[in-house]
Amino acid sequence: MIIFTSVLFSSDALPGDATFHLDALQGLAEWRRDIPLLFKLLMGPDAKPCHWPVYDFGEDGCCVLAAPLAQARETWQQLTAMMERPRDAAAIVARSAISSLLAGSEQWLVLDCVQLIPHDVGTPQYDAALQQLRVEAAQLHAALVAGQRSVLAPLLDGATGSTPAFGYWSASASAQLFDIEELETDSLPFMANLTVQAWHDDALCYEVTPTGQAQPVGLVTPYGRWIIPLTLGAAAVDAHDAQHGWLTLTVSDGDAPRTGLADLNGMLVLPPAAGALYIVNAHLALQVDASGAGRLLHLPDGAVLHENVEHVSARDDGYIDFEHERNNEHNDERNRCGVLDVTGKVVLQPCYSSVQDFGKKNRIAIVSQRIDGRFLFGLANTDGVLLAPCQYSEIDCATTSSPPRVRKKLIYAVDAAGRVCLLRQDGQQAFVPRYAPAHHLRGVVIQDDFLYVASEGMAWRMDFAGQLIEQVGRLEQFKADVTAELSAAMGLSRPADDRIEINAYTPAQLLEQADSGELHAMANMLVLGDSDLAASCVRLMQEELEQDDPEEQYEGATPEAACLFSLWSTAAHALGFGTTLDWKAVDEIEHIGAHIDVPALQDFRWHDREDGDRMEEGLRAIGRHLAPHGLQLVNVMSGDDTFYLGLLRDGDVAAFERVAEGTGRAPQRY
Repeated sequence: MIIFTSVLFSSDALPGDATFHLDALQGLAEWRRDIPLLFKLLMGPDAKPCHWPVYDFGEDGCCVLAAPLAQARETWQQLTAMMERPRDAAAIVARSAISSLLAGSEQWLVLDCVQLIPHDVGTPQYDAALQQLRVEAAQLHAALVAGQRSVLAPLLDGATGSTPAFGYWSASASAQLFDIEELETDSLPFMANLTVQAWHDDALCYEVTPTGQAQPVGLVTPYGRWIIPLTLGAAAVDAHDAQHGWLTLTVSDGDAPRTGLADLNGMLVLPPAAGALYIVNAHLALQVDASGAGRLLHLPDGAVLHENVEHVSARDDGYIDFEHERNNEHNDERNRCGVLDVTGKVVLQPCYSSVQDFGKKNRIAIVSQRIDGRFLFGLANTDGVLLAPCQYSEIDCATTSSPPRVRKKLIYAVDAAGRVCLLRQDGQQAFVPRYAPAHHLRGVVIQDDFLYVASEGMAWRMDFAGQLIEQVGRLEQFKADVTAELSAAMGLSRPADDRIEINAYTPAQLLEQADSGELHAMANMLVLGDSDLAASCVRLMQEELEQDDPEEQYEGATPEAACLFSLWSTAAHALGFGTTLDWKAVDEIEHIGAHIDVPALQDFRWHDREDGDRMEEGLRAIGRHLAPHGLQLVNVMSGDDTFYLGLLRDGDVAAFERVAEGTGRAPQRY
């Protein structure tokens, strides 16, 4: 875990000088997630880009700013002459510490803000960001020389403790240069009289309490910086949302605990208030008072965005679901779900029973409402427009949370009366619904170029314009044929006299009985004919069997068939000729070349992907890509949730299927 941080160092030499060494750096100051105004001012007009070997490409590309330390010291003296008198002892100590740290004999002051620039070192974008920082530094110094107090106002009010304008100053700040990690607390002198309750990796802090006490709770870094000091009197600190930049703290106040919010620098953003506080993301928090009433707050200013919010949760498409509290505003209390963007702006008003994910291409989602006791579906977009009203009993999608499935820019739907329809992406019907679907399975009813529909007891093919084009037989027979075909594909309908007897073998029996020549031939198919790799595949599988549980059972008509899945597993996971993908891993289709490392897949791109496409469509796209290479994609062990993928040469498919038949499973080709 690295918390993006800006850091000031002093150094006698810069990279490239023979005397430069990282261990000789002197830490001066740091600030998490931002660059303080003082850091920029101290760089001044003579700041120059410099190499910094701590980072990748830092030896070859300029990535930090360096300025003469003498200039920074003079700048600080000019600034303090303009500042108000310190208001308390803490401000006096802080100002003295900055003066002392800048009074060193080193030649250079270095500003490291690599982590805060959202570009790679060495790119034009990075160089431009570094140049912009130089411009800001020069402008601030010019304002100092000209006495422009309004520009320097955050630095002139006399407060010089740990503030966003000044940063945190300490000789131990150099710890931020490298990854911070949990240390043996016995070696940390500031931990005397403290008990460590936990280490919070997301905040890079120890949670501590005074020894022998359960409260107060504080957070301190391994180099002694207090993020949540004990003086705040926190009864509990929650760092689970540190990834979003926030720390939640609870202060006991009798029977009514108060909850507040601090950032990763320990700056109090929301003072502790009655009720609970839940972080949604970096910009939003849900505050729930003692009565259970919720309101959505904007961060960091705490502005109220929405009242009467009961539930908020992140979505897979990057948006946020929210629910209004139950009331009589809508016809059905379940129609109270809406969608927000990451800043809290309403995308869809809270008048739906559910809102599925928006598609990546067309930004359309399936929405539902409960109407007259039943759930009906429609389409809405990210502009907040209800494209198709909630009047459909079904709209085609991969899962109950997926975007609508788009085929040839059309979306399959069934209206409330049970009639087939296709919707355009503007929500309008492509034709007037007249016919019921010929089967309840969408994958059967809708094909790439036509629909199966029912009319007067017959099954028909219908084009995407709603016109009947061909009668395919009686409806009941059509359903029976589809059922029989599906059963056969799942291995459920083999005639009794044609069943293959499946045996069970222990690892020892396989090692003793399996024919090495046949195993090599099977492995040869799985590694695309590389005989040496096939031999390695067999050897590795046999080594696995030798280490396996002696009571394990492997099923197959023959010992060789029982080894098939183990051979595939070795070829896939040890040799890179296959992979396992979950049924939800649709985005991994585009990266299949990283999962199956063969030349034929390195240039694969899923160019014809549509919103709502599932694994099956992606696998067929891979199959089309492989066809000119004489290869086929195979799901070795057909299952509902997992695809066990491998490649076969065209000439090996028939032989492989004969072997697979001996396992009682039929591989699926794409």
